[in-house]
Amino acid sequence: MTRMNVRELDVLNILWKHDEPMTAIDIVNERNELTQSTVTAVLRKLLKAGLVQVEGVTHSGKVLSRTYRPTESSKDAILEHFTEDYRSFTNVISESNICAAILKSNDDKAKTRSEIKQLKTMLKDYERDL
Repeated sequence: MTRMNVRELDVLNILWKHDEPMTAIDIVNERNELTQSTVTAVLRKLLKAGLVQVEGVTHSGKVLSRTYRPTESSKDAILEHFTEDYRSFTNVISESNICAAILKSNDDKAKTRSEIKQLKTMLKDYERDL
């Protein structure tokens, strides 16, 4: 897939925030600046790219609507997008600074401790492989 635009990232973010599959109208209701036609077009593009899947069909008012769920491959696509953005600022922001900023942005101390533990393991593995 080519680089994702802001709306595509918005829709994926909304889908990842919810445990249950969502209809296009559910997604629109999550973010006021999204329109039904935009969300429908974005879902069609994400579906074609394999970043979302149709989970089922449900009644939405008097009409049947598809429900969507993000695919695991969408995580890789989001990470790739994030990494591309980071690469454009490597002359300004170091890897250690970006990791620290991300960790500081989390209010859940237990989750942050868990992430630090995982990072330590990953760093040891990277260092060993160098």
